[in-house]
Amino acid sequence: MTLHQESNRYTITSGDHLVTVRNRKRMDMTSVKEIERFDQEEFYVRTSQGHLLIRGEELRIVHLDVDKGLLTLEGNVKALQYDDEENGLTKGFLHKLFG
Repeated sequence: MTLHQESNRYTITSGDHLVTVRNRKRMDMTSVKEIERFDQEEFYVRTSQGHLLIRGEELRIVHLDVDKGLLTLEGNVKALQYDDEENGLTKGFLHKLFG
């Protein structure tokens, strides 16, 4: 990932995936392709680096820009887990259902 500084602003090279968590209360993400499912305790997001499972309490979307792939969440973040695209939670979930 390459960050470019332009007078107190940082720009992120297009396509790079960045996750920033502030005090476990606010999370900013780039390169978000799709939010596959979510509720107040769990978000399952497809990113350019694979599926990302976010667990917590009182999670909610503060900002979503689908065109730019930006997502901001607020709530109490407890866990983050990445899974590869091919071996993600979706395959495990379907495998559990249909064996």
